[in-house]
Amino acid sequence: MAVLNKKQTAGGYFGKVGGFPDSDVLRELSEYAGGARACIACTQLNGNEVNAIFPGMKTYSKSDKRRILKEWIDFLTSTRTAFKALHFNSRVPQALLDAACCQDELEELRLKWGTYSDFSALTNLKSLKYLFIGPGSGVEDIFALGQLKSLAVLHLEGFKRIDDYSPLVSLENLEQLVISGPVLGYTPVKDLEFLREMPNLRSIWLANVRIAREYSPEALAELRAAVPHLHDINSCIWS
Repeated sequence: MAVLNKKQTAGGYFGKVGGFPDSDVLRELSEYAGGARACIACTQLNGNEVNAIFPGMKTYSKSDKRRILKEWIDFLTSTRTAFKALHFNSRVPQALLDAACCQDELEELRLKWGTYSDFSALTNLKSLKYLFIGPGSGVEDIFALGQLKSLAVLHLEGFKRIDDYSPLVSLENLEQLVISGPVLGYTPVKDLEFLREMPNLRSIWLANVRIAREYSPEALAELRAAVPHLHDINSCIWS
């Protein structure tokens, strides 16, 4: 049974701005008042120097920043059933990603961007259906993503060192795939042949990508015939 509705299939599951419509962004753990969803920005916090420009704005010392990050990591690691949906709206270091992957009931995870390079901890998330991974300059391997068997939506941004997306063909429940490059520039994609092996995929969006293999109009027509149920968001391929 399909997870995405028609609007999500045609327009994309994740919105352009991270977070939830009815959720405030949390910085410190003390701001968390419960609930299964949270939008967290516990890094890139304003330093004391900001007061010189914006007097009165809340700022954080270096020790505050270290404490806040550690508190979130400790909480996510020890309280394993707190969340079903987590959005991180600031830089995500590897330790914070690994801590989020201790949430046994997590169904949705959004990482705005980060210094992560190892996705192996994501395989702990057996219920994960929706995953957004923003730019990570150290990402060189997406093999672990192909092990996330419950995924319905996968949104990948700015993977400059990845061009082979064939490891994703094992995602039998995947309904939507987004591969996006940076706003200024492109991300490489070797070819589109992996789409032939993903019969349950219902929508795809390739934004700011450069496909190494040149497809003639005839070859694209043949590929389209091979995946007749695949919706092409914003005419990213068939146009």
